[in-house]
Amino acid sequence: MIEFIILGFLMTRNMTGYDIKQTMNISTSNFMDASFGSIYPSLKRLVQKKLIYLEEIATNGKLKKIYSITDQGKEEFIIWLKSPIEVSKTNTTSALSKIFFFDNLNNEEITNSINTYINDLTKLKNNLLDVKEMLKKHDNNFEISTLNFGLDFYDFTINWYKNYLDSVNKKL
Repeated sequence: MIEFIILGFLMTRNMTGYDIKQTMNISTSNFMDASFGSIYPSLKRLVQKKLIYLEEIATNGKLKKIYSITDQGKEEFIIWLKSPIEVSKTNTTSALSKIFFFDNLNNEEITNSINTYINDLTKLKNNLLDVKEMLKKHDNNFEISTLNFGLDFYDFTINWYKNYLDSVNKKL
């Protein structure tokens, strides 16, 4: 996931590893954060895959590494961005990581992506409702409590994405 976040940042401008970390701190850290120990190996892998380009510039006697996205990197990023949002039982990192960069997609692509995600979340919620029905036969409040957490999470998440989709559609 971090590699796609980096590609997304580089879609806007060339950056150093430090710039990427600082941008992450002020923008995506509420759903995706990474240490320098994760960022620099990711940058190295992206260079090896030829998705980004590394340029070393000497400034005031110091070597500065500046990363820029390649055409191949842009293509890979857009392919990832257009792919279905991965549904996770309680992790919103995948969805929020994509939404953060949705300005790279058109409204139809955004709408389709969010609608598919809402449908997938609804299926997971319905599975939990089936489990809750089975648990009614058990008298275990701990199981019911964790199940209710999951149901509340899905209710909140589904409603949030429906509201988000409404706001996107109003801007058309």
